[in-house]
Amino acid sequence: MRELDLAGYAQAFGRIHGAFTMDAALLFFAYASLAGERGHVMEIGVHHGLSAIAVAALRGEGARMVALDTFGASGSATASGGMSADERTFRASMERFHGDTSFVRVIAADSRAVAPGDLGAGFSFCHIDGGHSAEETRSDLALASAVCRGGGLVALDDYFNPSFPGVSEGTVRHLIERPGDLAPLAIGANKVLFRRGAAGDLNARLGERYPFIPRTRAVFAGSEVLVFGSGLAHYVDIGASSVGELRPRELRLRVDLEPHVDRLIASPGTTVPLRVRVRNRSNVPLEWSDSPFGLSYHVTGPIERYENARVWFEPALAEGQERLMDVQVQVPERPGEYTIEIDVVWEGICWLRDRGNRPATARLTVR
Repeated sequence: MRELDLAGYAQAFGRIHGAFTMDAALLFFAYASLAGERGHVMEIGVHHGLSAIAVAALRGEGARMVALDTFGASGSATASGGMSADERTFRASMERFHGDTSFVRVIAADSRAVAPGDLGAGFSFCHIDGGHSAEETRSDLALASAVCRGGGLVALDDYFNPSFPGVSEGTVRHLIERPGDLAPLAIGANKVLFRRGAAGDLNARLGERYPFIPRTRAVFAGSEVLVFGSGLAHYVDIGASSVGELRPRELRLRVDLEPHVDRLIASPGTTVPLRVRVRNRSNVPLEWSDSPFGLSYHVTGPIERYENARVWFEPALAEGQERLMDVQVQVPERPGEYTIEIDVVWEGICWLRDRGNRPATARLTVR
């Protein structure tokens, strides 16, 4: 079984047609690395194989992959989310990254015509990206959950995509009709990830193993889920990582800070605004997460205060972008000359000055 070369796979994006992303692949890899023993894998709606390459890498030793797509046989406009698939192109993509693809079983059919008995059992990962109507989504979820073993993972495409409301409708129907069948785990990269049966402690374990990947929390279908708003690729060293172990990327945390004035004059105990131009030169976005980035300040002088209010980066400030932000400076009670040191904090991790970034300063006269 050939190990998937992640650096080589990353170069396939933009070359192999498909709406799949590296963020989604890394989400799959992160959870599959914690979900237990690997078995067979399945993808419904393989198109040209961009996502199937990643799914195939999640199978167990000696296990097979089921690739289920109409390949134009039924003329269905919604197959693979409206994308026409070509079996020869799909097989060529798989051979490029996996060599001998005798482990792949291609089923050229409408997934609604396939029964669980046609596939067998023992699947540990299923990716659903087939027809996007409510009926097709409901049927695909039922098929995946029937063949997926307890603790296995089911990934669903386009649940939050407003162009395909049938996906969310079909999913809700399945969850209501079969409570306890699929437990939501994560949302990110246009995917919702479920676990067959109970979610267990998988999200807690993911946080322990991959603390360098930012996430927030939400409640979906009555369960707490992790939300990966900016994806994972910003934070993962693709070249040093493998399917079974993601490694953190070396981060460059650099932010230019330019206050609009170099001196403030204020009365004791008041609050005064200080406008700052923030330009992100980091290789990661400044964003909200469980460990959010915020603009803040320190005050030094007759009275020193190092913990002050934050102005959070909502929406995110991407690399190369800039924004004007207002910091509300709480003026000390004691008159005198002070220095305001303006900096960005990565909450719970570091102040950027501790990573070599230069803070900005402004004088503060209190009288």
